[in-house]
Amino acid sequence: MLSLLGVGLATPLAVSGQAAAQPAHPAAGPGAHVVAQAVATMPTVNNIPVYPRTVTDMSGASVALDKSAANIADLWFAHNEITVMLGGAERIKVSADKPADLPWLFKVAPMLRSAETGVHPDSVNPEDLLNRHIGLVFVPTHAKAEELRKTGLPTLDAHYTTLPQMLTSVDMTADALATPYAHEIASEYRQKLEALQQSLHARTVSLPASARPRVLHIARLNPLQIDGKDTLIDAWIQAAGGRNAAAEVSGNHRPVTFEQIAAWNPDMIVIGANAGPLAADAPLRTLAAFQNGKAWTNPQGVFPWDRYGCEVLLQLEWAAQHVQPELFKDIDVRRDLKAFYKQFFRYSLTDDDVTRILADQPPMVL
Repeated sequence: MLSLLGVGLATPLAVSGQAAAQPAHPAAGPGAHVVAQAVATMPTVNNIPVYPRTVTDMSGASVALDKSAANIADLWFAHNEITVMLGGAERIKVSADKPADLPWLFKVAPMLRSAETGVHPDSVNPEDLLNRHIGLVFVPTHAKAEELRKTGLPTLDAHYTTLPQMLTSVDMTADALATPYAHEIASEYRQKLEALQQSLHARTVSLPASARPRVLHIARLNPLQIDGKDTLIDAWIQAAGGRNAAAEVSGNHRPVTFEQIAAWNPDMIVIGANAGPLAADAPLRTLAAFQNGKAWTNPQGVFPWDRYGCEVLLQLEWAAQHVQPELFKDIDVRRDLKAFYKQFFRYSLTDDDVTRILADQPPMVL
């Protein structure tokens, strides 16, 4: 049986007696008791950062970090869940994300409610970050990293567009967090993703083009935008045994007309988790993919699975089961979703949680 996380689960790190005896002191205010509880359950053993160190970012820049890197500003929407996965949630003091946009992120890591949220890289105030004693900033572009470094902020470009690059970015983040725990989880994640990729490849490698459905991924419904080649979306479509119906287009969130989509006439359509609502009378519903029951809304958990977060590992399974259902009928996404959250987010999902994530629904209670 193909299983992404069915065996070999990492045992959650036990909190040492000394650490367990120390009370948490979260910021006072609404939700402080939730933050205290969350901090107490986060990994403590082997989660002490070791500085100074120099880290090479995704653009090749070498950035010196010192003990002030204990305070993080994570300004890339997709990267916050990677920092959380690697045990750095309580260190995020400024985040690009907001509870209203990513409720599962703040459910899994409620200590983020103590951070300044909704701070975008294109509008961030460097002086504000300096006043907050931020010593480590993650951003999605080389240009923004260079700009912030000139103000004295140690900033890393974490951007990636392929699965191998994503693994490099995860390793880079572990280096920046500078804890044994971060490196351990980064290694476990790499092993799981590479093993799954190999398994998917072994089953799909002999498929002729005629047996690979043309899959269109819609990034936004109004205005219409799709994701083309040279993207992580294209990578999981191909890994799942499909072809990108928009392969003639390069990049993410590319504008497109309905007439162009109709001309492509994709066999399958995946609508992004945050693409917006599809009207009952939308022209897209006239396409064969909708008429044949081959159109789906993508799941969304801590981050939308289909985009650039670490849950792309789950996306590969979900996509494989939809694109090549006969080849991957043995996949148990529900089981593996629970296992993934337990291992990589240290969070136990209920059956209802799993149902809601797969249906792109928020948690019942934050």
